[in-house]
Amino acid sequence: MNFLAHLYLADDTPGSLIGSLLPDLVRGAGRTLDGLDPEVEAGALRHRRIDVFTDRHPAFQASRGRIRGRHGIFSGILIDVFYDHFLSVRWAEYHSEPLPAFVAYVYRTFADHPTLMPRAMRPIVERMVEQDWLSSYASVDGLALTLRRMSHRFEVRFERRIDLATAVDSLRDQYTALDQDFAVFFPQAIAHVRLPEGPSQ
Repeated sequence: MNFLAHLYLADDTPGSLIGSLLPDLVRGAGRTLDGLDPEVEAGALRHRRIDVFTDRHPAFQASRGRIRGRHGIFSGILIDVFYDHFLSVRWAEYHSEPLPAFVAYVYRTFADHPTLMPRAMRPIVERMVEQDWLSSYASVDGLALTLRRMSHRFEVRFERRIDLATAVDSLRDQYTALDQDFAVFFPQAIAHVRLPEGPSQ
């Protein structure tokens, strides 16, 4: 899953919120956790546990299958982002606090606790706050902007042209089916997180 869902599933502590994003923001951080604050480490381990659950879940696999023909190896990454869209749209079903208030709280927490973050994470979080990434998932236009930013990062990594923004057409084409997949998946993800945490996988 993507940023918003991981933050939703984190504990309401600075370390857990920061750790919930760490593996996605700093390459290799999900595998090397030495020296982190214990709550940040626990948040990063939970992130890893959620990702394993997500990748194996039949509804997530069904969602990937709906767009794999168009988007190939990027289908899983795109569904992660699409699911943040559906979480944004359905936010009131899962959280008593309005989404803008939750986002503001997360940004404030990040600003107040920079020393809990590995140094490499801090400039990325600053961009996240400055560009308000977490609010962008709620609209299809905002989602396209998010995907353009992601395209740039993948172009740097793979040294070739990548355009993920056109995937919003796939979202529109499969909107109802993907929304139904998410509605099956997310309550089960919440229940999974509430289970006692065993050894990381």
